[in-house]
Amino acid sequence: MFLKQKENNNDSKIIDNLRAISIDMIHEANSGHPGIALGSAPILYTLYAKHLKINPEDPDWINRDRFIMSCGHGSSLLYATLYMSGYNITLEDLKQFRSIHSKTPGHPEYCITPGVDCSTGMLGQGLASAVGMAIGESYLREYYHKQNLNIFDFYTYVLCSDGDIMEGISYEALSLAGTLKLNKLIVLYDSNKICLDGKVDMVNNIDVSKYFSSLNWNVIEVDGEDVNALDSAIQKAKQSTLPNIIIVNTTIGKYSKLEGTKEVHGTPLTEEDITHIKNNFGIRDIPFTVSSDAKEEMQTMIKNRNQEEYQKWQNTFEKLPDDIKTTLEKIKNHDLSLENIDINYPILEKETENLRESSSKILNLLAAINPLFIGGSADVSMSTMTYLKDEKDYSKDNTSGRNIHYGVREHAMGGIMNGLSLVGLRNFGSTYLAFSDYLKPAIRMACQMNLANIYIFSHDSISVGKDGPTHQPVEQLISLRSIPNLEVFRPNDVNEMIGTYKVVASKKQGPSAIILGRNQTSIKTNTSIVDVKKGAYIVKPEEKHISAIIISSGEELDLALAASKDLEEKGYDIRVVSMPCISLFQNQKQSYQEEILPYGNKVFVIEASSSYSWYEFVYNKKYLITVDSFGYSGDKDSILDEFGFTVSKVVAKIENLLK
Repeated sequence: MFLKQKENNNDSKIIDNLRAISIDMIHEANSGHPGIALGSAPILYTLYAKHLKINPEDPDWINRDRFIMSCGHGSSLLYATLYMSGYNITLEDLKQFRSIHSKTPGHPEYCITPGVDCSTGMLGQGLASAVGMAIGESYLREYYHKQNLNIFDFYTYVLCSDGDIMEGISYEALSLAGTLKLNKLIVLYDSNKICLDGKVDMVNNIDVSKYFSSLNWNVIEVDGEDVNALDSAIQKAKQSTLPNIIIVNTTIGKYSKLEGTKEVHGTPLTEEDITHIKNNFGIRDIPFTVSSDAKEEMQTMIKNRNQEEYQKWQNTFEKLPDDIKTTLEKIKNHDLSLENIDINYPILEKETENLRESSSKILNLLAAINPLFIGGSADVSMSTMTYLKDEKDYSKDNTSGRNIHYGVREHAMGGIMNGLSLVGLRNFGSTYLAFSDYLKPAIRMACQMNLANIYIFSHDSISVGKDGPTHQPVEQLISLRSIPNLEVFRPNDVNEMIGTYKVVASKKQGPSAIILGRNQTSIKTNTSIVDVKKGAYIVKPEEKHISAIIISSGEELDLALAASKDLEEKGYDIRVVSMPCISLFQNQKQSYQEEILPYGNKVFVIEASSSYSWYEFVYNKKYLITVDSFGYSGDKDSILDEFGFTVSKVVAKIENLLK
C-alpha cells in the first residue's frame, strides 16, 4: 500500500532522489535488485551525509572511513549515493548500470568505481573483509602512534543483509571480531526479513540480537525510516568498546506495490510501479531526473563535515619525513611490494632441508625489515612454520602484534586477509593445502581485486602419509592453478624457496600461493634462485641429444633427477626441467618456452597431484606420472610406492614409452 507523500524536508528529499535514481538504473538495465534500493536508502543517506569521513575529490585518501556494501546486490543504491555525494560518477555512468566496461558493474568492484572500497557480491565476503580492515586500522594506528604520529584513525562500516548473516563465513569472522573487540567496526544490518525464496524465518529464525551479544558485540536496534534514530545509533556505536551491529528494521521494496514481498527482491519494477513511486515522492516521472538542490545539499553536508579534518591531515602529511611519505604514497597507490628483499640467507652445511623451515627463515627475515608485513595461520602455525618468532601476538590488548591467530577459521582468514591488503598491509595466511578449499571464495575475490595476498599451504601431497586421504591433497593444486590472476609456486629446495619469495615479495599487486611439502628435500647446486621468476628452467641438461624431457615440481623433482640418472645408465639422454610456477612459464616469450621445451621431444611429468595441470605439455596421459584418486592412510613410502612414485617404477614407465 502506498503512503501519502511525506513532508519535503532535506533528509527525505535526498533519500527519495536516491531511491528514484536507483530504480531508474535497474529499469534501464532491466536487471537488478530494487527491494534493497528502496528499503535501505535512509541507511546509506544517513551514513554518507552525516558520518563517513571521506573526500569524494580524493577517494583514495588513506585515512578515510571505509564502507563495504557486503550485500553487493544493492549496488544501484551505492552508485546513486556516490553520485549524489560528489564522486567522479556521472548520470551517464548510472545509465550504463550493469553494462560491459562501465563504472557501474552489477556488483561493486574495487578500482572500477570511485568510492568503492571492496569488491562484493558473494554474500558474507564483505563482512569478513571489513573485519580485516578493522584489524588493519588498529595495527596501523598503533604502529604510527608509537612514533607520535596520528596518521591512521578511521572507522569501518558495513551494510549487510540477511543473506550475509546466514553465510558460514560471517560467523567465523564476526566471532573473531568479538574476541578481538574491534570497536571501530560498525555493521548496519538491513533486517527486511525477506530473501529471494521467501521469508527469512523459513530458513533462519535465530534471535539476531542475542546472537551478536553472545559473540561479544554491542547491539543497537532502530527503525530504518527514522533518520534521527539512525544518526543517534551510529553516534552511540562510535562510543562502544566492542564491535557494533545496528539492526535496522526495514521494509524491502518500500513504497512499491510489492513492498515486503520476495517478488520485489531481485526483479525490476514495472513502469506503472515506478510512476506511482515517483508520484509519491513528488519527483517528475522522467528517467534519471535528479534534484540539483538535493544533490548540492548532500555534497555540502559531506564537505562541511570533512573539509577541516581532511586539510589538517594533509598538513600533517606534508611535514612527515620522506621515508614515511613514500610508504604512505605506496599504500595510496595500491603498491604492497615489500622493501629490502635481500633474503639470501646463509645455507648451513647440510644435505637436506624441509621447505617449511626455509619458508620460516625467509618470513622472519622479511618481517624484521618490513614493519607493515604481518600474518598468521588457521591454528596450524607450528605445523606450517609461519610464526614470526621475534614478534608479539595480535590481540585485543596488543594491536601492534604481528602474529594473527585466526583460529580454525580458514574461510574467514581468507576474507580478513583481503581487508588487511585493502588498507595497506602486506600479509600472509597459512594452512594445509587440503584445506585451501575452505578459502577458495575469498581467494577468488583477492584475485579479482588484484590484492597482493600471500597464501602459504603446506603438507602438499599424498606424501603426507599417515594422516590419511582427508589430509592428502590431490585436486587442490589444479584448483588453485585454474584461478585467474593467482600465481601458484611449488618450489623444490632452499634455492627455489628464496627465488619464490623474491618474486612474491617484490609484487606490487596480485596474490600468490606458495605450496610446501612436509618432507626433507636435498639442497642442490644446480637449482636456481634467479630462474624461478621465469616459471621453469633446465635443472639438468642433456649430454648430447635429448631422448626425453622430464618436468617436475616440488619434492618430486628429487625423484625426477634420480630417475634421470638411472635412465642415463640405460643409455637415455634425459633433460630435467623444474617448473615451480606454470603460469609464469606460460607468460614467458615463446622463444624461451621453446628453448626449455623444444618441439618434437617426448615429455614426461612427475607430480604427486592431479594430472589436469599438465596435459598441455605432454602427448597423452601415458606420459603423466600423477595422481587422480584419493590416497590412503599409511606411511609415506608405502603410499608413494602404491602410486608409482619410486625410482624403479618411474624408470620402468618412462623406458617402456621410449623403446
